[in-house]
Amino acid sequence: MTAEETQQSARILLIDSHPITLLGLNALLEASSDFEVVDKLSSASGITEILKQKRPDLVLMDLHLPKTNGINLIREVNAATENSAKIIILTSALSQAETCDLIRTGVKGILLKEMATALIMQCLRRVQSGGEWIERNSMKHAFEQMLRRESEHQSIAAQLSPSEMNLATLIASGHNNKSAARQLLITEGSARVYLNRIYTKLQVPNRLQLAILFKEKGLV
Repeated sequence: MTAEETQQSARILLIDSHPITLLGLNALLEASSDFEVVDKLSSASGITEILKQKRPDLVLMDLHLPKTNGINLIREVNAATENSAKIIILTSALSQAETCDLIRTGVKGILLKEMATALIMQCLRRVQSGGEWIERNSMKHAFEQMLRRESEHQSIAAQLSPSEMNLATLIASGHNNKSAARQLLITEGSARVYLNRIYTKLQVPNRLQLAILFKEKGLV
């Protein structure tokens, strides 16, 4: 028997918007003496209070809950539990950008719903014992994307001052001069001057091309 198979029971909170998925996970976990399901949620409503009341060791959740930003929800879980609850994501699809974000938030496990139920149990046991479980292909592609984005960011940042980089990011994200200036606490005239300087340094003719450049480089 492996170490992963001999863990003591752990309190686990399930969060998924699909009743059938919740039912299936609950049945799977109830069949094991390793885990105790403390609650099953179909939304993130009232999650902070539930976390404080139930005090789960593990949170197994879908990243794509309706009307909910999954990354923000993870941060909310971390804050409510003071990072004591280990989060495992179980989802039907995951983009490279989402995988990057998940890794940055410190989730301990990433699983796809297409995986065999045996792998779900292995993942939960490994995470509860202090390990991690990240779906290999997602992780590989995510780290490749992270490295590319960091390299591109460094390349562009080397040409701009920090304040120019902040302004360029805002403009590339769709802000106009007035809105960007307000956020950076500068005058609209100063924003216009800095923006022309950015165009020259990056050799782009206008804000559209700046936005295209930043999007291509994964900076917005």
